[in-house]
Amino acid sequence: MHDNDALAQALSAEGPHGKLRGTLLSPSVNSAPTVLIAPGPGPTDRDGNGPGGLRAAIYRLPAQALETRGIASVRIDKRGMFESTLAGDPEDVRIDDYVSDVASWIVARTDNGGIWGGT
Repeated sequence: MHDNDALAQALSAEGPHGKLRGTLLSPSVNSAPTVLIAPGPGPTDRDGNGPGGLRAAIYRLPAQALETRGIASVRIDKRGMFESTLAGDPEDVRIDDYVSDVASWIVARTDNGGIWGGT
């Protein structure tokens, strides 16, 4: 993990063939609303970094900003990529598979004491 916050922790969800991996960044209150940050297309990791030295942190930086405002976030590695390599083949993933993975993340965060959204 690259977060400078002691409240960042590894989180996993059930994938089709293995664990999906991500990072939970949460403020000190356990009842904080949570957002899920899912990488877009291409080989981008949960922090928003990619191959060839790309270190933009386009997902980690907003997560850190949300945390300072009392909002938790879960940043994920896509199925078959980075720390989620055992969860499936990245070349054999369809939109429905990503929808299923998001549902798995919702369950994992809820089971871990988190809430989604807020009022």
